[in-house]
Amino acid sequence: MENLIRDIIELDKKKRLELKSLEKEKSKIGSFLREKRQDIEKKYKKEADEIYARRKAEMDKTISQAEDEAKKHYDISMKEIKMVFEKNHDEWADSLYEYCIDFDKKDA
Repeated sequence: MENLIRDIIELDKKKRLELKSLEKEKSKIGSFLREKRQDIEKKYKKEADEIYARRKAEMDKTISQAEDEAKKHYDISMKEIKMVFEKNHDEWADSLYEYCIDFDKKDA
């Protein structure tokens, strides 16, 4: 009987120590989770920043290409307008002059 009591006391002591050890581990879990959360946040923030940088570079390239294309169209249009003007400006000036001269004659 005495051995049984002693075994129970030893088992109780052993289990209290195990419980204490588990409680210490439990208290460490909170800080472990906070640390892991920070690591995960850093990882995903870095990935998001990389994705953002890639997309921004793509968009900047697209915008630059669109600007170049618009500039080319503008230059072509300006050349066409200049050619039409150079070809017809004497005729237009003469027509305008005749219109102004004939305008006074129509009223008379």
